[in-house]
Amino acid sequence: MLDNAPNINHLWAGLLVEELARGGVCCFCISPGSRSTPLAMAAARHPRVPSVVHFDERGAAFHALGWASATGKPAVLICTSGSATANFWPAVVEASMSGVPLILLTADRPPELLDCGANQAIDQIRLYGEYVRWSFTLPCPDPEIPPGMVLTTVDQALYRAQHPPAGPVHLNCMFREPLAPLLKDQEQIKACMETLSKWRHAQAPFTSFRIPNIRLKTEDDLALLNLLNDVKRGLLVVGRLRTAKESEAARLLAETLQWPVFPDVCSGVRLAGATKAPYVAHYDQLLLSDTFQRECTPEFVLHLGGAITSKRLQEHLARLRPEYMLVNAQPFRQDPFHQVTHRVEMGITGFGKWLTPSVRDIGAPSWGKDFSEYSQRISRQVDDWLNEASALSEIAVARLVSRQRPAGSIVFLGNSMPIRDMDMYGAPDGPEGLVVANRGASGIDGNIATAAGYANALQTPVTAVIGDLAALHDLNSVSLLRASAAPVILVVVNNNGGGIFSLLPIAEYEENFEKCFGTPHGLTFEEAARMFGISYACPDSQELFAQAYGQAIAKGSSSLIEVRTDRAENVRAHRELQAALRTVI
Repeated sequence: MLDNAPNINHLWAGLLVEELARGGVCCFCISPGSRSTPLAMAAARHPRVPSVVHFDERGAAFHALGWASATGKPAVLICTSGSATANFWPAVVEASMSGVPLILLTADRPPELLDCGANQAIDQIRLYGEYVRWSFTLPCPDPEIPPGMVLTTVDQALYRAQHPPAGPVHLNCMFREPLAPLLKDQEQIKACMETLSKWRHAQAPFTSFRIPNIRLKTEDDLALLNLLNDVKRGLLVVGRLRTAKESEAARLLAETLQWPVFPDVCSGVRLAGATKAPYVAHYDQLLLSDTFQRECTPEFVLHLGGAITSKRLQEHLARLRPEYMLVNAQPFRQDPFHQVTHRVEMGITGFGKWLTPSVRDIGAPSWGKDFSEYSQRISRQVDDWLNEASALSEIAVARLVSRQRPAGSIVFLGNSMPIRDMDMYGAPDGPEGLVVANRGASGIDGNIATAAGYANALQTPVTAVIGDLAALHDLNSVSLLRASAAPVILVVVNNNGGGIFSLLPIAEYEENFEKCFGTPHGLTFEEAARMFGISYACPDSQELFAQAYGQAIAKGSSSLIEVRTDRAENVRAHRELQAALRTVI
């Protein structure tokens, strides 16, 4: 393919794409445009790496984010020049804050067409500021420039995207006409390729990088072990984890330590019914109780992984100020309440392998032994409360999905209420499977596209539970669901606006609340499902939701289930249930 490149633009684009493929990228997400023609054609023709085309650059970027999050490998984005590049911004921010490797290939005008009023030309150099790990602008393809420069640039981009801390990298690619595959400069192209004869006949990248493996020093080993061996009231907090391997490492460490375990909904151990360690699935709702707050007084917290969803737990620990050890592979400060006293920059799997065999003589602690039973009481109380109310509430959706989802499938949770309801009320005795969310910047944009990215990357069914505003925000990306490699069941909780604001203090101030915060839209989603060609259901009871969800799973193709709720009733339901839960212990 490279030997037959029609012109120097397509040769350089082919070199870029081939080297990215050799470097292990998981997919190319392409948005149509003219200036990016050489890149798009090279990616679409590549025989080993799948490509997805989405007309919405914002959705394409979040789709790539889903692929990269699911596989741990870089995903590549391709777009034309101008405002198309700006539409990558929200996903770039999320990838940067979540440590997800993305490679952005933005086509650009040549220098002579910049800052002179040329059409579709903006300043794209270092466009994404500090939210990318590295940024480089490739000059317009030129046979006088050694083609090896293109390859080493790609290899550097791949390295910077994956080296801790992983994240997005931006390659800005200038092109002059002709953009179409017109025959030109054939002798010069042949001469260029002759300089790459060894690379052409190999399968490896031009430059091979080795990602460093972070290990603890011996003196750190001893200091940390001595510290942990002296703990009498330890608490294990498991935050957001990315892979099943990380979740399994957290499980093994929990079984060894036997400290009370507070697992976040995105930890992979919150909804999975683990019993070999003192898991406290409903810790957030237990903290509604003054009695539990007085009992829950750890002297030491070991926090594995990313941030936790529960603000109630964060505030409780901030009041107590215990010693606090955070273990995470990225170096950024993850400490909104400024309480971390020990910081270990290390992957959860490696940390678990190091620590688990070393703490077998600690023995089960005497404190917190009743916490698991308290959590089970909460769980039974939630079931009883839902059984008494046949109405389909937002709380019921979380409970039903957590129990009914297929084993090994993925649950994607939208921000605002869906992730909070699942964290608070998801059943702890459901099947195993990843639970994921875009919690780097916690936006409501790109949720549908990200969920579809997980389905395509892992070829595993995905249940995406999102709010109505998040669905409207990314409605274009429902088009991705029809062709996804595995079905996406899109559960849209439609409370006609921003339901979370009704639970915040601003709800007490009626002036302009509906206009500026409630933002009612009066829209439903049946016609949207029909427009994009996916099946639709709108159950109005718990029983009918269970039926519709079961039928969607059995059908094996993407579908949309709309759950219409009332914001005022949702507030009442949450307050009524939480009042009952306060009395459980």
